[in-house]
Amino acid sequence: MEKYINDYKIQIFEVAWLTEKEIERFQSDFRIVANFFAQKRKNKDYIPDDPTEIKYVDEVLKLLNVMTGDKRYEKIFQKKKGVRSMCDVAERLEKMGIVKGIEIGRLEGKEEGKVEGKAEGILEGKMQVYRNLLKKGFTEKEAREITEIS
Repeated sequence: MEKYINDYKIQIFEVAWLTEKEIERFQSDFRIVANFFAQKRKNKDYIPDDPTEIKYVDEVLKLLNVMTGDKRYEKIFQKKKGVRSMCDVAERLEKMGIVKGIEIGRLEGKEEGKVEGKAEGILEGKMQVYRNLLKKGFTEKEAREITEIS
């Protein structure tokens, strides 16, 4: 059975914990990725600012998508034209955030408008009933009690 089983030696390392010297030894786009993870480990709010040109944009974005679980990189990959560095990636992420924020703001505004409109409509309806009661001869006190207007 031993002849069918390979005995490979594998060394595993955590990219985010590499030192700056170790990261600088990489000659490929992986240097950019390793730097990103190291910086992200040190600062959760890190915004990619590496101006180094990415040679294999597709591969880097796919790797970031898989490694981070962040689907935004997949969206950037789909519209990758103009992406040359991590600065471009950060700019795209920011624009996506702005668009999402505007969308959420509009939805919240619509909901607030509905609530306010409903409250105004109810008050206007009560006022109309109040006026009608006064026309029918009810006293102001009676009309307020019936319509529950203070």
